[in-house]
Amino acid sequence: MIKAMIKWTRLWPLAIFLIGGALTLWLQIYSRNGVLFSGDAGLKALLAQQLAGGNFSFDLQLSVDPWVESLWRQGLYPFTPPFVYAQGSKHFITFPFTFPAVTAPFYALLGYRGLYVAPLAGLWLIWGRFYQICRRLSLSPLVTTISLTAVVLGSPLLLYGGMYWEHTLAVALAFWGATLVLFPKSMTPTVRELAIGGMLMGLAVWFRPEFLCLIAALGIVASLGELAPQWLGGFRLGFLKTVVLIGSMAGAVLTFFALNFLVYGHPLGIHAIQIVEESSLAQQLAQAKDNSIKLLTSLFRYFPMAGLAIAAPLMAHFKADFKLPASAKALLIVGLFYAASVPMIVPPGAGGKQWGPRFYLILIPLAVLVIAQQLEVLIKYRPITRWFSLGIFALLLTIGIHANAIQGGVREYSHPQTQSVSLAQNYGPIAPMVKATTAQPLPWIAMSHQFVAQQLWSSLPDKTFFLTETPETLKQLGAALLLQGESAFLYVCYPHRPCPIPELEPEALQLTSGDHLIQMKFNSLGTFGKYPTYEVVLQPS
Repeated sequence: MIKAMIKWTRLWPLAIFLIGGALTLWLQIYSRNGVLFSGDAGLKALLAQQLAGGNFSFDLQLSVDPWVESLWRQGLYPFTPPFVYAQGSKHFITFPFTFPAVTAPFYALLGYRGLYVAPLAGLWLIWGRFYQICRRLSLSPLVTTISLTAVVLGSPLLLYGGMYWEHTLAVALAFWGATLVLFPKSMTPTVRELAIGGMLMGLAVWFRPEFLCLIAALGIVASLGELAPQWLGGFRLGFLKTVVLIGSMAGAVLTFFALNFLVYGHPLGIHAIQIVEESSLAQQLAQAKDNSIKLLTSLFRYFPMAGLAIAAPLMAHFKADFKLPASAKALLIVGLFYAASVPMIVPPGAGGKQWGPRFYLILIPLAVLVIAQQLEVLIKYRPITRWFSLGIFALLLTIGIHANAIQGGVREYSHPQTQSVSLAQNYGPIAPMVKATTAQPLPWIAMSHQFVAQQLWSSLPDKTFFLTETPETLKQLGAALLLQGESAFLYVCYPHRPCPIPELEPEALQLTSGDHLIQMKFNSLGTFGKYPTYEVVLQPS
């Protein structure tokens, strides 16, 4: 019966690719009309739009009239730390310039759809490389199919192909780099493979800072292979190759640091202000425990198969005939070091709104490679062991597919504990607001919180946003609009923060214009999606 299954499974990897490809293309419906998954993405999209328009400065330069710039300098600028930082007269988003720079050409060619070319391509490259390594390891068609299904349909990676986020691109670079080192074409990696692999992992840091932990982990494992290869089951590169690997990784990272220094005046970029300068080492270590719990909880909830990778060394310890290859042992050590060190450098809360543990996404294909080699051994045992193992794998795979492809890709679903929000759940409350505001002729939008502009502005390029958290700043805006001959503007509340201004007494919203007393009258336009929206009319009192 197993032989019959293996015969049919030779075509199954192609079917998995086709199903996964079709599903990721279908997930693009949740980005219609420029709807983004997060406010972070909105800031990156604004910079990408700026670059696509021919303005190649990496500080955020929003095209507005001088009177708007004057208001912004007086405290109505739409973005504040920790998302945007002022450096002299310039404003920098806290995220690296690299992802907006990579996606800008695609935006110039394809509009907002172009923003998703790099995330989608990154995801597909991960799938393709994973299948290539399965073939290189001579895994059976059955094991290859199960493993590929886990990565394509049963993991959180699937959802990130439908988000404007750099995670899939960074994971693709890191995964290709790591597998060039640990799974070379021949018995040992060549100097060329190590140089390219190290460079690719270094390039991953250009997009995601947590990959510094992966570089450190692989550097330690390579060095350990020189000092005590018996600990890694004989994994050893050799002194020269170890130097090449560490040197290529360090070279790519140092180049990025040099670019950061040129652009931001700090080798770690603007993000360093948030992580390094505004948080002490003691604070980072204190929050690392909470981050670890959140990341691991999310990992096992959305990718329960990860537990099997941890079980592999236990089986090797208790069963003499169960041997893990040296590459798998090295991979486990790299993964464990990465999992332990990342919580110490990520911001509090371990990721905010996301799907699954976004800082642990690289662990998914790495873990499945260990699991695949484990399963390949188990299916050659006696029938009871074989079928029991396949049953466990099938159960965990089914849970993963349901959690990610169904709950994440199809249903409106959210899980507050892991801060996970499905694409459908994210799209529903935002799309009506984009549609309604696009149809509004008023170009001026006051808001109660900067998250409104982060989420909406890249979808509404003809609008101008002002942060008006107090009655005084709202009056400043009203007075400036009167001087420009305007008599009305929009006011948008962010639903997850207090928005008291529309409920104030009329006397609190009066201002003077010359000899006239002007009343700011709030007329509710309704709630579009999740955003309560008002038309504010400036009329004589």
